[in-house]
Amino acid sequence: MSNPPSNTLPELNRLHVAIQEVQEEIDRGPRLLKARHNVTLGKQEDLESQKLKLKQLRLAADQKSLQLKTNEAKIVDLKGKLNQAASNREFDIFKGQIEADKVANSVLEDEILEALEKIDGVQVDIKKLEAEVVAAQADENKFSAEVDRKRGGHRRLVQAHGAGALAAVENATCTSCYVRLTSQNAVSILSGTIMFCRTCGRLLFAKPEEA
Repeated sequence: MSNPPSNTLPELNRLHVAIQEVQEEIDRGPRLLKARHNVTLGKQEDLESQKLKLKQLRLAADQKSLQLKTNEAKIVDLKGKLNQAASNREFDIFKGQIEADKVANSVLEDEILEALEKIDGVQVDIKKLEAEVVAAQADENKFSAEVDRKRGGHRRLVQAHGAGALAAVENATCTSCYVRLTSQNAVSILSGTIMFCRTCGRLLFAKPEEA
């Protein structure tokens, strides 16, 4: 019985390593998918946190607005009493209360304006986070589908072809389905890059040269 070409065993070893790397990639899929899921959860938690913050800011702004209206009504009442003051002392008391309430209202107006600015900022953050949640969910779904595709494709490949799950490349052509590869892919395979045939799905390898 003739001996195999001297480069056959290294090539078989390379293919074995290639298959092992593919399997490891498939095994990594669930871990990487979980990481993406955690990213989605994190974005959702941030979104809920910002929504709660928005609710609290609106509540605080409403309370200050109510206080402002109450103080304005009080000022109107004090102005009426000021006009009816029975003495200079009573006049000064009412006038002092009006001035104090005006100062308090000025502070409230500034606080309300600040709260409204914060509300606008949080609303912008919420819109941004909503878009990020959608993007993260889409990425997770896409990756999940890719993991399932690779896992199913690997299993189907092995089950369907068994030992024929590999195909040599000769003259830049898959020897299984005879579809010609691009020049770039042919060079990549010659350099040892792991690559599957886009047509038949077999793991491609450079055909060993005849001894």
